Amino acid sequence: MTRYLLGVDLGSSSIRAAIYGLDGTPLAIASRPTEKSLPDPSRPGEIVWPHERIWQNGREAIQEAVSRMPSDGRIEGIAVACLGMDGLPIDGEGNELYPFISWHDRRTVPQFEAWEAKFGERRQFLATGNQLYTFNTAFRLQWMAEHRPEILAKAHKWVLIGDYFNYKLCGRLATDYSMACSTLLFDPHQKRWSSEVTRAAGIDENLLCDPHPSGTVLGGVSREASVATGLPEGTPVILGAHDYLCGVLPVGGHRPGTIVNVAGTWDVVQATTSVFEPSLDMVGRGLNYECHAAPGEYSILGAAIGGAVLDWYKAEFGNGEKGADWEDTQSRAFKGGPNGLLFLPHLAGANCPDFDPGSAGALIGLRSSHTRADVLAAIFQGVAFQNSAIVQTLEACGVRADRLVLVGGGGRNRDAVRTRANVLGRAIETSPLEEATALGAAMLAGVGTGLYASLDDACERVHRTGEVVKPDPVAAAGFRKYMPHYLGLYSALRSTNRALVAG
Repeated sequence: MTRYLLGVDLGSSSIRAAIYGLDGTPLAIASRPTEKSLPDPSRPGEIVWPHERIWQNGREAIQEAVSRMPSDGRIEGIAVACLGMDGLPIDGEGNELYPFISWHDRRTVPQFEAWEAKFGERRQFLATGNQLYTFNTAFRLQWMAEHRPEILAKAHKWVLIGDYFNYKLCGRLATDYSMACSTLLFDPHQKRWSSEVTRAAGIDENLLCDPHPSGTVLGGVSREASVATGLPEGTPVILGAHDYLCGVLPVGGHRPGTIVNVAGTWDVVQATTSVFEPSLDMVGRGLNYECHAAPGEYSILGAAIGGAVLDWYKAEFGNGEKGADWEDTQSRAFKGGPNGLLFLPHLAGANCPDFDPGSAGALIGLRSSHTRADVLAAIFQGVAFQNSAIVQTLEACGVRADRLVLVGGGGRNRDAVRTRANVLGRAIETSPLEEATALGAAMLAGVGTGLYASLDDACERVHRTGEVVKPDPVAAAGFRKYMPHYLGLYSALRSTNRALVAG
């Protein structure tokens, strides 16, 4: 029998199931969309992920990947990487009582504002390493208590999206430390739910799933899930991790000394540290601590939407990234350096290094001489400026790294990578690994089942050397002149953007 591992990536744009050999070679990858829904058009701010679609699309992706297995192949384990914070309530019989409230959803702004005033960002950060986001899990639970108390009264557990998928696979309710950290309710130092925070928030800890380290074996695929997915009954289900953390594992990002940029829907810039040391000088900078998927380590990160900005442009102005017209526009966009335009990519608010949910995007410097390609170039550059600002913030807070690696979908466009290198003014190592996030989940499955001795062992076996993209000195000098102007955009537009967002 040839041994394989299965990693599932539950992302904001798609659900991917990928089967790998123990050396990281992909055997089969299948994908389905992650579908949002607007339950009530009269409340456009309320956006959900229908749970039945999450499970259906996920199991179909697994089924398609499994159908490509050779007859002598066997999947030794499955683990799930997933987006953070989004969850739903289930009753004691496992019935879903409400859809997943998506991170796109705006309904919990009042709860966020009340918590900010009552508990405060400083106290929150020092207790849990978390910055406050309007979509934090804690605020969903508070919203439910205020607006749908009859549902919360029936709830047995509040289940995060990846944990729900594991539950559908094997019937066990649990969460890993990294996902627990994304809720606002977990103490990373003590590795337990924070009584200080849950009491102040009025949240019953019994509603929360038991936390365990990534790599914990949860159980075997149930008979029902076997029929639904094509996986053999009893296939071990292993606890994965927050998606970006899975993405850093194949390139050795779990070791201190490396900054990893996971470029997907969100642009996550992450470094690994062996200590949990939230300090007051980090407050308000949009940084977060989380327990790492690697045993005994912590992750410190800054994040902001990245790929989602480009998806928005493509959908609204790029003919959905189809046809020669789009290809020509993109080609022209990457010729040359700064073009007199600056783009502030705050389409979902500001996150790092300026944290402000009321901020908004802006295109500055627009003149009649600018073309569609110039606008697209400014958008790519704006995401790169934002990325550079996050790296600078991490380094200003004491992160030391001699290696910067880019993984994820954002690394597939070499021109975009070169733009990032030019804006950063430093070399970026790319990874040729396909679907790094799903591969990272598969690595955790391999460690959990004993096929790898450790994450270091897994990394040595799956790692592939990537291209190093160096900055062009002339272009880098031009972007360096623009960087102070980009950094000044947020404060210059703050009051105007807040007023426009508030209506």
